[in-house]
Amino acid sequence: MTIDIDKINFTDPDFWQRKDRDEAFEAIRNERPAFWNEFLPGPEEASKGFWSVTRYDDIVKVSTDSKTFISGKSTYIGDQTVEEAHEEGWFLNMDAPDHFKLRQIVSKAFSPQGIQKMRDAAERYANELVAVAKEKGSCDFATDVAQPFPVAVVCDFLGAPQEYRKRLHELTLIAMAGDAKELGGVEAIPGAFAELNAMGAELAKERRRAPKDDILSLIGAAEIDGRKLTDQEVGYFFQLLVTAGMETTGTVGAHLMRLLLENPDQMKIWMDDPSGTAPTGIEEAVRLVSPIMHMRRTASVDAEVAGQKIAAGEKVVMWYYSGNRDERQFKDPLKFDVLRSPNPHLGFGGGGRHTCLGAHLARMELPYLVAAALRELRAIEPSAPAKFVPSRFVNGISSLPIIYKAA
Repeated sequence: MTIDIDKINFTDPDFWQRKDRDEAFEAIRNERPAFWNEFLPGPEEASKGFWSVTRYDDIVKVSTDSKTFISGKSTYIGDQTVEEAHEEGWFLNMDAPDHFKLRQIVSKAFSPQGIQKMRDAAERYANELVAVAKEKGSCDFATDVAQPFPVAVVCDFLGAPQEYRKRLHELTLIAMAGDAKELGGVEAIPGAFAELNAMGAELAKERRRAPKDDILSLIGAAEIDGRKLTDQEVGYFFQLLVTAGMETTGTVGAHLMRLLLENPDQMKIWMDDPSGTAPTGIEEAVRLVSPIMHMRRTASVDAEVAGQKIAAGEKVVMWYYSGNRDERQFKDPLKFDVLRSPNPHLGFGGGGRHTCLGAHLARMELPYLVAAALRELRAIEPSAPAKFVPSRFVNGISSLPIIYKAA
């Protein structure tokens, strides 16, 4: 079937339920790699349209040129004030020097060395969640194992108490994928961010009274240009780290099981050599899943991308999901190959100053989850079709029912 790209609109919720989504992106990459969309009638119709960049090299160009393509106007696909952008993305929606100053507060904690303190916790939580599932003979791997796993790890790392975790995950899902009608639509997103910010600000007050060895206390004690962050600003920081750390890793973990079930030859490779396969296998899963499917920039000056002139002030959206399937960069891009190397994917961003802060944490966490599942569960099979979150931002999987035997 021929794809009519003139009928494609990335703001249309129905597009994200199409089974030929990969073919649609391929057609756009080949025929119109810089692709214009207006917002459809609805709650976002007043927002200005945007250019979509879909080829790998063009995404890298936009991502790494932070002077021409800025983040300070927001990285959200719709329109926001600067205040709204900070409330929903904090330093993600800033440019130098503010972005660098704020990111530096936690960059050491999220470095390869800094995340080592969470290694034992990640292994323990993975083992505990799989152990509970093992006894039942069946589970929903997405909701019972993959999603609770990073919630526990991230909350420990940040210092969020146990009683917060369920609500934090609920709010994160709405904040990140709320454009899906099932999660309330775009109107629900600001409220989720506001509640997350308020929870973070309340925790900030507690940490000022009684500091602990956690990220919240670190942020609360830090100084920027000779002043400490307000409780509200710590709340914004907390919300950004929660949303970035929970949903993306949980999404990859659930999809990883789905991909292994759909590719039993790749599952066998992983089972035969878990530690040897994990480094390339995790990268391949992140590439193919592309948990965060896009980010926006704004042209600060007149520019050109993929032969398309872009005026200063126009929005440019980088579709990592498409770039990670670009046949110009990846051989057999739709194939799941756990030994693929090299694999310079865009799953953690397209490079430059805004590369995913939590990439090292995700790379540390996920091998434990896969290792525990493949070690303790045998003869794994799907017991019902997977259900996906029809969001334009998060490539989520809401349900993955499986059956198995205990090892």
